[in-house]
Amino acid sequence: MTKDDVGPITELGMLIGQFAGEEAKKRIMGGSEQITDLSPEEVAEWLKNTMNKLDTLIDEKTRIQIMENCGFNCAEINKNHIETTLAKREKFKTLDEFLEAEEKNPTQGTRLVREGGIIYQYYDPSAFKVRCFCSLWRGLKDNETVSPTWCLCSKGFVMKLWEALLGRPAKVELVESCISGAKQCKFAVHL
Repeated sequence: MTKDDVGPITELGMLIGQFAGEEAKKRIMGGSEQITDLSPEEVAEWLKNTMNKLDTLIDEKTRIQIMENCGFNCAEINKNHIETTLAKREKFKTLDEFLEAEEKNPTQGTRLVREGGIIYQYYDPSAFKVRCFCSLWRGLKDNETVSPTWCLCSKGFVMKLWEALLGRPAKVELVESCISGAKQCKFAVHL
């Protein structure tokens, strides 16, 4: 693992400290200082154990705050993805026209399905031969699953994407995720 890959782990630790306190951060993030010395498989195992500690030691509301904020920060770092999606949206007069076009011609590894006032956004990392779009999981063994707590980070990212598309706050639910055992990641975006 390179020093560039450490950013999300450092960010996770800072957010745990911010929302759960420094003592919780110490208990949960133990070993993170040596993350650059680990193989991808060891990083995945460390992160899996870290999510288990987060689930055990931190209440659900705080876990959601921590992980959604990780996703918000990831969206800021990867704002070119959101800007590209916004540029596609601007080619259409209405949101409905944009959604119809996206349903008919989805971007590789994604798809949208509209059911009434809900858009289901699907991610399929296997289209890129990975289990998760987050590179921290590239060493996760095929038969292993991870706490869905991790995927609240993706929920935060999806929220920021849809807030940009809608021009207002977006309510998003994590329905299921690949690294937690589903075939695809699925988010419900309430319009």
